[in-house]
Amino acid sequence: MSNIATFSAFVPSYRKLQQLSYNKVLNIFIQYFHHDDQSEPFLYLEGEVNSLRLEEVEEQGKIISITTPESMFTFSERNYLTNISGDAVVFSSKNDNETYCIIEFI
Repeated sequence: MSNIATFSAFVPSYRKLQQLSYNKVLNIFIQYFHHDDQSEPFLYLEGEVNSLRLEEVEEQGKIISITTPESMFTFSERNYLTNISGDAVVFSSKNDNETYCIIEFI
C-alpha cells in the first residue's frame, strides 16, 4: 500500500468502496487487526458483497455498513478514522491505536 491520503469524513472512503465494488467482481477481502505484534489479522474474511451502505445517524455521524452472506461490518465516524491507500480502504479505531481494518476488493 502506498500514497496514503487521510480524510476527515467518511464520504470519500465510501465513494472509493463503491468505485472498487463496481470495478471488481464484488468479492471483498477484509483483514481486521487488533493488538497483534506479528501483523497477523485476528479476523479474515473473503467473500461476496451483498450490500454497501452509507447512513447518517445523529449520535454516530456517518456510518458505512458492508454486508456479506456471513457477516456485517459497520464503521462509524464517531469510532473510526478512515484512509485510502491505493486500492484499499483502511479504518482505524479512534479509541485504540492498535486496532484497524483493511478492506480490499479482489
